[in-house]
Amino acid sequence: MLHDPVCRDAALCIRNLSVSVEGRGVVQDASLCVPKGEIHGLLGPNGAGKTTLLRTLYRATRPASGRIEAFGREMDSHSHVEWAQVLGALVQSAGLLAGLTPRDIVEIGLEAKGLGRGEIRRRLVEALGIVGLTDKADQSADRLSGGELQRCYFAQLLACDPQVYVLDEPTNHLDLHYQLVLLDEVRRRGRTVLMCLHDLTLAMRYCHKVYLMQSGRIVASGAPATLLSRDMLMTHYRVDAQFRGTSLDVTGPV
Repeated sequence: MLHDPVCRDAALCIRNLSVSVEGRGVVQDASLCVPKGEIHGLLGPNGAGKTTLLRTLYRATRPASGRIEAFGREMDSHSHVEWAQVLGALVQSAGLLAGLTPRDIVEIGLEAKGLGRGEIRRRLVEALGIVGLTDKADQSADRLSGGELQRCYFAQLLACDPQVYVLDEPTNHLDLHYQLVLLDEVRRRGRTVLMCLHDLTLAMRYCHKVYLMQSGRIVASGAPATLLSRDMLMTHYRVDAQFRGTSLDVTGPV
C-alpha cells in the first residue's frame, strides 16, 4: 500500500505504526494513507486499538515505531504549535474546563492561531451557531448536558478548522439530528478526515474508505459498500447483519 501513488501524495500518512501501552503492543504495524479531502474511517470492536492509533496523531501517545506524516512532512519535524495548525482532534476524553463557558472554550482554541479579534469573533459566532449553542454561549460549561458538551468541543474544532480532522467517536452523546448536522458540516468543508466510528451506518454514509482493526492490526480496508459484507460483520462484529443500500438489517448476535 505504501507504494501507491495516492499514498505519496496523501494529506495524512501513517507508516508501519506500532504503539505499546504498559509493555503491551496495542497497535501493531499499522499503515494507512488518507488523500486530501477524503473521509476515512477506523472500524472494529472494542479494544481493537482504534483510539490508541488516533492518540498518536494528536501527540497524546508516543508510538514505539513508525512514521506519521501530513502533506509529506513528518510529524516530529513540527513544533506543537505548528502541528496544531495542521491537525486538530475531537477526542473521547476531553476534560471539562472548570469555570469556563462555551464561548471561552472555543476562544481558547482560536487564540493559539494568532488571529485578529474580528476573525476570532466571526469564527466563534459561526461555530456556536452550527452546533446550536448560541443561546448557551455564556452559560457555565458544567451545566451543559453530555450532548451539549460534545457539541461545544465540536464547535472549537470547527472554529479552528485545521487541514486534517481527527475524530474519535464524534457522535458520542449526540442525538440523531446533530450527528447528521455536524458530520454533514465536516464533509461540506472538504477537509481531510480520519475518524473512529462504531455506528456502521455512519461509516457507510460518510466514508470514502474504511479500515477494519482487530487486535491492534489493520486486517482489511476498502470502500464501505465492499468491506462491510455480511461475512465480515459475522466474523469481526459477531452479528448476523447485512447492508441493504445504506440501511443495516440486523438479525441478531452470533
